[in-house]
Amino acid sequence: MHVGLGQCAGEQWSGFLAWLSQPHVIAIITAWWITFTLVTTLIMCLGFGPGGVVAGSAAAVFQSFMYGAFTPAGGIFATLTSMAMLGTLMWPATIIAALMATGVAVAVWAYEVGR
Repeated sequence: MHVGLGQCAGEQWSGFLAWLSQPHVIAIITAWWITFTLVTTLIMCLGFGPGGVVAGSAAAVFQSFMYGAFTPAGGIFATLTSMAMLGTLMWPATIIAALMATGVAVAVWAYEVGR
């Protein structure tokens, strides 16, 4: 007996949804996206924006405390400011957030949260 492609795909989709709805799988996915969202938000809120250092932000406080009126060129602070102004800061931030979220998800899986 020949099974149609649509029927086979429907069975696979049903199986995937059944697997996805297991409590431990939901716990792993939830831990990943919460961690990713928090880390990304924290990085974005540091105060490096497209217009430079955002007034009143953590970056502005750090710049004022450490450098005063002189921020050395080529340093980490100047590089982060430049990356934010050029729009290239989000890729590293996304990678950092994804790696941290994956670490948390692996820990949730290893400690069998939700089982």
